[in-house]
Amino acid sequence: MPLVSVVMPVYNGGKYLGEAIESILSQTLSDLELVIVDDCSTDGSAAIAREYTNRDERVRLIQHDRNQGEASTRNSGIAASRGEFIAAMDCDDVSLPRRLEKQVGFLQSHPNIGLVGTFLQTASADLTGRQSHEYPLQHAFIVLYWILSGGTTCAGPAFMARRDILMSVGGYEESRRIVDDKELFSRLYGKTRFANLPDALYLHRQHDGQISTTLPQEQKIESFAIRLRWLKRIGVDASGATLERFDRQRWGSKFGWLEWWLLRRDFKRLINGMVAAKILVESDMPLVEAEMSGRLESAKPRRWQQFIHWRRHRFQ
Repeated sequence: MPLVSVVMPVYNGGKYLGEAIESILSQTLSDLELVIVDDCSTDGSAAIAREYTNRDERVRLIQHDRNQGEASTRNSGIAASRGEFIAAMDCDDVSLPRRLEKQVGFLQSHPNIGLVGTFLQTASADLTGRQSHEYPLQHAFIVLYWILSGGTTCAGPAFMARRDILMSVGGYEESRRIVDDKELFSRLYGKTRFANLPDALYLHRQHDGQISTTLPQEQKIESFAIRLRWLKRIGVDASGATLERFDRQRWGSKFGWLEWWLLRRDFKRLINGMVAAKILVESDMPLVEAEMSGRLESAKPRRWQQFIHWRRHRFQ
């Protein structure tokens, strides 16, 4: 059995597919299989993948007999994989040579971590104009920053997870039109701990055909719904207004006294819910409490608002 299974879904990705495959086959860690799942492409992607299966026995091709969508395609690859570790990989991106080696090494030396991501670089279609993206390294901040902002705190196409952990939640949610890695991660937060490597080991190619380019507003709505559902799942009494306060605080807004009090209550509920769901452990608490204290301080009403509030209550 291979040590690592790299799962690569493909739908009409022939333009960049060869480069993506080569980046996996040239990894410094060679004990791997590359599971390519073609979702009824019409551009010759399957033929490109089949050519690689003839050249390298580590490449396997699975072909759907009808188009099933990205989530189902990813799940087909996960179900067919045989490795102890499963790595995500998009068919239009590039994994840098030491990506798999470093992720496997980290998981083997940190048995309490079930999923590890990496920093990445975004680049134009021809892989020029690169821009680095860094993410929080520690589990507590990976979860906390996501729920408070909705942003990416672990890069979906660049993660590696233990096979048993990934299988325990049933993979990606197939009922959604848009595959959202954050939704998958939200179900894993209570199962295991996350980490990110402080190295840019993945090149994420940006081009006009991506979902993030064609459906940005729909992605934003989906992300909001996923966050709200997750809060309710861990027992936090939350509403859309709760997330709106989180988002306003993220952008540095100053709150009136009533809303500031509500934000403080929201933060307390969030921490208590994460502890009860065993997403946070005792060693996380000093970091989390310091982070929340700093956020509350930055959101406090301005001094003139504080003075008006004092005078109103002093001279009632």
